[in-house]
Amino acid sequence: MTKYLSFGIFLIALFVGMTGLVDAYLDDFDGPDLHERWTYRDPGGKGEYQLEGGKLVLKLKAGADMYKQGVDSGVMFLMDPPDMDDFSVLMHVNVATNNGKQPPSCQVGIVFFREDEWAYSAWGPYNAGRDIRVEDCIGQDYRWRDQAQIGIDAADVAVDEDVYLKVVKTGDNLEFFAAADGAENWISGGGDAKLGPHYERGMYQVGIIAKSWGGSIDSEFEMDFFDIPEIPSAVDAGGKLAVTWGTLKQ
Repeated sequence: MTKYLSFGIFLIALFVGMTGLVDAYLDDFDGPDLHERWTYRDPGGKGEYQLEGGKLVLKLKAGADMYKQGVDSGVMFLMDPPDMDDFSVLMHVNVATNNGKQPPSCQVGIVFFREDEWAYSAWGPYNAGRDIRVEDCIGQDYRWRDQAQIGIDAADVAVDEDVYLKVVKTGDNLEFFAAADGAENWISGGGDAKLGPHYERGMYQVGIIAKSWGGSIDSEFEMDFFDIPEIPSAVDAGGKLAVTWGTLKQ
């Protein structure tokens, strides 16, 4: 009896622990359809996406540029942020599905976006894995890394199949982080207060951006999860648990 009781307690503990684990992210792209909280923005018709194997897979055509106001062919998945001044956004991206490395002339990552002022901050792996950087814009005022002074060299965080990104918003300040090993060892690429005042409550969105420009090629990227910890998760833990438990039984 003691043996069966112990096993029952073990199963309960396992269930509780695994439920917390699988219910950790706002969206883990477990499909089959993109959650209704997302708005898919693709004015140039440059993207094609599907949910497959617990990932958001995006096929991006060459020349999907998003630049100064008037150049608007990038692809974004957007949602409303929490109604608060302080929160964080996290995601995992694999940019190395194309022959094991990031393609040239593209950037994929987290975006803060205010359309009426054409204000945005894009944070992610850049141009054949050169680095992880911020490029941002307000109207016709565009900043590269040497102007924004926000970035992380590839020697510090490898640009490969496992790039973890995080943006922390504190009032009008944004700080940008990346890591190669999940929630451990986050490295800061720097902070910015120029764009923050434009991200007023109810006037902007956050999400995922993918863009490419001259010299780019048709490419594919995979997103494993997207999270805003301050928003309660809506992941279907039951489905994930069944898959995980089935794996454990093998």
